[in-house]
Amino acid sequence: MTTPELTGPTLTGRTPAPGAATWTFRTLLILLVLDLTYLINAMDRQVFAILLPDIKQAYALTGNQAGTLSTIFTLGMGLAGIPAGYLADRIGRKRIIIASLLLFSITCALQATAAGLVDLTVWRILSGVGEGAQNAALYAAVGAYFHRNRAVAIGSINAAFGLGAFAGPLLGGALLSSTGSWRVPLYVFGAIGLVILVVLIFAVPRSVTEIGRHEEPRTTSAPGGAVRFFNRRVICCTIATVAAGFTIYGYLGLYPTYLRETHGYASDQTALAAAMFGLGALTAVFCGIFADRFDQRLVNVAGFAAIAGCGAGIFVFGTTYPAQLVFSLLLGVSFTGVVYTNTSALIQRSVPSAKVGRATGLFVAAMYIPASFSGYFFAATKSGFGWQTAGVIQLCAIPVVGLVAMAAMGKARD
Repeated sequence: MTTPELTGPTLTGRTPAPGAATWTFRTLLILLVLDLTYLINAMDRQVFAILLPDIKQAYALTGNQAGTLSTIFTLGMGLAGIPAGYLADRIGRKRIIIASLLLFSITCALQATAAGLVDLTVWRILSGVGEGAQNAALYAAVGAYFHRNRAVAIGSINAAFGLGAFAGPLLGGALLSSTGSWRVPLYVFGAIGLVILVVLIFAVPRSVTEIGRHEEPRTTSAPGGAVRFFNRRVICCTIATVAAGFTIYGYLGLYPTYLRETHGYASDQTALAAAMFGLGALTAVFCGIFADRFDQRLVNVAGFAAIAGCGAGIFVFGTTYPAQLVFSLLLGVSFTGVVYTNTSALIQRSVPSAKVGRATGLFVAAMYIPASFSGYFFAATKSGFGWQTAGVIQLCAIPVVGLVAMAAMGKARD
């Protein structure tokens, strides 16, 4: 395994440890390519919510069926997380990233060929498997290579997600409007993924993605000398991740439907409102700088509190279209910029370097397995209590679990 070139101080001013990359033109270019792979992941993931009203009409789906379909891909993501994290540590992160990018690009396009609800659901789940496997391997590779500035590097991945989440609904909505077919955006996004796959194969060396895989576990004063994988910090991170994923993905899957049914906005207006969430995620790099310098638990407390505040704004106070745009933007900052970035970096910092892939896999599983049921939960709550009450429960009540988890966490170690 080749050690990357190390030159100059890290972003935080500390001397780089072996395997900790510094900010050179070469490393930034590599990070950009890795960011692009997650950008198309976000585009594939976010465009479906924009297409859902048309898909619901095409297949004559009930509200609960549509809600389930909107988030069922996260079941595949969650189920893939732990196995993919383990395999990334065992057989190589780049191999997993390549295979997963191929899988979710192909199955994104195959969703457009579905004859009915059953095969559409299958393709959605398999697409999620690819996205979840990529997530586990990609975050592990970036977190290990940019060890000293882990949260900043992970923040760049989340910023790429934000850009994709912003561009995906807009491009998907434009393709839908211009062609009149909800199938065309799925074909186009699948093709873009295959192009980025080719760039990844040739532009990112394995010496980057495999840093730390064979490192011996560091020792502590704990019984037996080795850092335990399931320590208190990991458990608290997992609980907070479950709360965050369940909260956000139920909301994301049905937010455009809420805007069209409650406020009567046109499809291009709902696309812009949904895209603002992704625009807010572009702040993840800056949030990562705070995460590398301050207590991540306190940063996450602020993030969960902000999610609850944005939820109240969207479903209680946001009676005008500009207000919806602002609250959607702030929700993107709160979730992707703060909570997702901080928690994914924090769980990696809580385990030995050789087990970063498994920690990231656990994070993916905790984020997306519960999220797969959140669309059904949100739709069912809406059916029983209406949009406003359901939205308050989804975005204001559930984040309290994350706040409790952060309060129970001990001091994180780097």
